[in-house]
Order: sequence, then structure tokens, then C-alpha cells
Amino acid sequence: MSGTRAGSSVVEAVVATLLAGIAVAALAATAGMTVNGLRLARDSGTALALAAERLEALRGGPRANGSDGPVAADGTRFVRIWSVTDGRGAPSRLSVQLAWGRHSLTLATDALP
Repeated sequence: MSGTRAGSSVVEAVVATLLAGIAVAALAATAGMTVNGLRLARDSGTALALAAERLEALRGGPRANGSDGPVAADGTRFVRIWSVTDGRGAPSRLSVQLAWGRHSLTLATDALP
């Protein structure tokens, strides 16, 4: 009887190790997705701040189309393009688009002449 019990212990140990490996792999995959989500949230916040900053500058200063390429502190490169559509007596349309990687964000507003 003791021989059967010893064989069962080895099988149980192998199954337990296999289940633990699957659990660790699932946790690693979840951690990777979480990191990507946090990175996207950080970059989106930076893009929103850069777009809002340019819209404020367009509201208060000279209004002309343009572009630049700001780089965030972490090295993320953004392409920022802004445009002004004259309203000819009506409010002007101000628009700022930011792109980074496969993502983009656009903010637009109307401004009195």
C-alpha cells in the first residue's frame, strides 16, 4: 500500500506544479495588460494637456495654422497640428490634433474674433 501512496504523491506534486505555473502565467499576462493601460492613460493625459495648452495660446495670441513635435519627459514623441478656420464675422474654429504611436486625440473649440 505504501507504494501506491508514494506514486500518488508524485502525481499530485506534478499537477500542483502545473496549476501553479498556469496561475503565474495568467498573472504575468494581466500585469502586462495593466502596464499598457497605465501607459496609455499617462500618454492620453499628456496629449490632453498639450492640446489644451495650444488651444489657450490660439485663443489669446496670434491665430495661425502650425505644427510641432513635443516630447514628453518619458521620451514619448507627439505630433501636434493646429488649425484655425476664420469665421468671417462669426466665431473662428480652433482645432488641435495630437498623435503618438497608433493613438490620436483632437480638441476643438470656437473663439470670438
